[in-house]
Amino acid sequence: MKKLIGIISIVGLVIFLTACSGDKEATRTFELEHDGIMTTMIYTAKGDKVTMQTTENIIQYDLVGLASKDEAKELFAPMIEQFQNIDGLTHKLEYDDSKAVETLAIDYEVVNFEDVENLPGMSFSEDPKEKGVSMKKSVELLESQGFAEVK
Repeated sequence: MKKLIGIISIVGLVIFLTACSGDKEATRTFELEHDGIMTTMIYTAKGDKVTMQTTENIIQYDLVGLASKDEAKELFAPMIEQFQNIDGLTHKLEYDDSKAVETLAIDYEVVNFEDVENLPGMSFSEDPKEKGVSMKKSVELLESQGFAEVK
């Protein structure tokens, strides 16, 4: 009986330590409204390492000096091409009569950083190929740019 209790205790301890040893995945959301563009950024991280980032920009045509959906499509077309056919990155831009909604998702566990480092809006404080993207440094950068965390 003592052996059985000892084995159950050891198995329980191993399960407990295994469950506690891994970093849990957490999500943090940040927003900024600037010059007619509402930006929402959602970060998913394990510990300090960002694994996924999703950005949504809502661009009101009249607030950014665009007259129509057609004018917006013409202006944004060259940018859209840069974001296509990159593994780990999905980008779409949808237009309605008064606004465009841009969505960009980056899976940092899949993406090749050399493919994205020169894209518009990409900014890394350190070489992400070596250490990945730091959640702490991302928060510092976002807050310095005026983003507020949404709780």
